[in-house]
Amino acid sequence: MLYPQTISTRGLFAAAVIGSASAYSIPRDTFTPTIKGTPQVLGLVSDPSLNRDSCGSIRFQTRDFWTCRDTQMNDDQGYPGGGTISSTAGFTPFNFDGTPYVEQTNIVRMTGNNHAPFYHMTNEQCSACNQCNGNTAGACLDGKTRYALWPDSPPMVTAGQFEGQITAYTWIKNQKLEDLTLLQNNPSAALHKITYDPFNPDPKALPSVSIVNQDFWPQGSFAYGSYGNVVNDGVAYLYAKADDNGKPIALAKVAADSVEDKSKYQYWVGGSWTSKQPVITDSNAHLVNAGAGGQGTYYFYEPWNRYVWIGQAGISISAEFFITTAAEPQGPWSQPTLLYKGVDGNATLPAYSLQAHPTLRPGSRNEVYLTYSKVDRWDGVELDVYSTPLIRIEWE
Repeated sequence: MLYPQTISTRGLFAAAVIGSASAYSIPRDTFTPTIKGTPQVLGLVSDPSLNRDSCGSIRFQTRDFWTCRDTQMNDDQGYPGGGTISSTAGFTPFNFDGTPYVEQTNIVRMTGNNHAPFYHMTNEQCSACNQCNGNTAGACLDGKTRYALWPDSPPMVTAGQFEGQITAYTWIKNQKLEDLTLLQNNPSAALHKITYDPFNPDPKALPSVSIVNQDFWPQGSFAYGSYGNVVNDGVAYLYAKADDNGKPIALAKVAADSVEDKSKYQYWVGGSWTSKQPVITDSNAHLVNAGAGGQGTYYFYEPWNRYVWIGQAGISISAEFFITTAAEPQGPWSQPTLLYKGVDGNATLPAYSLQAHPTLRPGSRNEVYLTYSKVDRWDGVELDVYSTPLIRIEWE
């Protein structure tokens, strides 16, 4: 799960945005998305044998591939128990028309062999936690801290999304927590490489994962790609969000076939692309309105010819989805506006990890699918129970 943000209201968020905008003129995208009809809650994305937190997805040819954060096994009654697995993964099927397949029980069933963390710990984390193979939660020897391998966005596919062998990448911050408190702001970030053979005869077999570089982005720098990413016309656009200094968002780009070569990266600074990586405090590298501050999803939407971000406000633990758009990946971005309000859970942190799923959309349809982690406490169960509602929104 996410470490908690300050709890507040939508009104306070709006006031903060308006207040900052009134101080000086900010260029903005003027495009206005409009919802057609009423959003539909289609069901839950679920593997009924698992209690899964914070899931995102990307298309792997004929199925959608999901990665999730902390996961527990459920018992025969559906109650969570046992140890925690810091990350898991699975596949969901499509109907013949390309829409997500929803069972009669309103379940979008996720399948996959999950007995160990999908993403691997780094050598440093293994040393701190003594044994990697049997330590699925990343717990450290002091009994108080852990390394949480929590992806903030789904894998970024660079090859094979529609045919051939699949290659994808994920950047995950090497964050160390005590309870839910981040012990070091802006930790280093590891680059994980994912490969998959779509002709594997075992439908539950998960992709292979390796660590390209455990400190691809060093401590104290922007972790480009971890906050979100978009591949468009062979170029990967990589977004980063700092943990302090106002939590600014920054942008880098690289050819999609050169992700592992940091010498090929360029960074958006002062209104142009440069090969010199900026420091977090360089305000010339900060994007305005390129998100509402919380977790979300970037994608390019062809019907609008726009880059889109959909996600949560940075001061919210509610299922309130905000949206912002831009004609170019660097902006100018529109002011984030409220798009949709889902049903919150009844736990202390009732809703978070708001995500859009652009690859769940059939190419001919003008729509988007959303999910979030809804967290509830059941009577007689001492652990949080997670569910992942799937919502369909059609556009005018």
